[in-house]
Amino acid sequence: MLQDDMIEAVVALDEERCIEIAKKLLDQGCGSMEIARLLNIGVEKIGTAFAEGELFLGDLIVSGMLYRSVMDLCPPPGNNKGFIPLGRVVIGVAQDDIHDLGKDIVVGQLRAEGFEVIDLGVDVKTSRFIHAVENYKPQVLLICGMMSFTQHYMKETIDELTARGLRDKVAVMVGGNVVSDNILNYTGADAATKEPMETLDFCMNAVMNRKGDT
Repeated sequence: MLQDDMIEAVVALDEERCIEIAKKLLDQGCGSMEIARLLNIGVEKIGTAFAEGELFLGDLIVSGMLYRSVMDLCPPPGNNKGFIPLGRVVIGVAQDDIHDLGKDIVVGQLRAEGFEVIDLGVDVKTSRFIHAVENYKPQVLLICGMMSFTQHYMKETIDELTARGLRDKVAVMVGGNVVSDNILNYTGADAATKEPMETLDFCMNAVMNRKGDT
């Protein structure tokens, strides 16, 4: 079964095989959300193996590159006729940080679950985050960071949301290796995590809570 073959190819870090299978799945009418779901399963298995000392950091990096290569073949879920997003999320890596592996995995997981994701990329300044919140009106804002100095920019962005009267209109989570015990108190975010699945749960809850307020 091609779906099982895809997961096995991801775990084996066989990019050529993954691309070959993805093309076949697309030809059979498989949507990008399903392909992202299969990639997520494989990447989660790699993450577990890394945590157990069976794989190395380089393997995680390769898995992220593989993930991007396959998803580049797929049309965004929002391009599918009749697609109704579960919710809207804006995500980006904080200013002066260009580490995007974790962000890309989160983006894939959210899209696989049916979220519309506006990905601002890396090295995102406060003004770009604010512009995105004002114009796209997302339920959730995700600010990622690997380096410790990004805490300052996360706080700056959240403070600016407050100053513009936008803070209560969007749920904010900060994530990545930058997360520490005091980051919530420092930045004013609603939640913080290093785990992609916790990010997904946060987005789900934020959207459900927003619908309950309407």
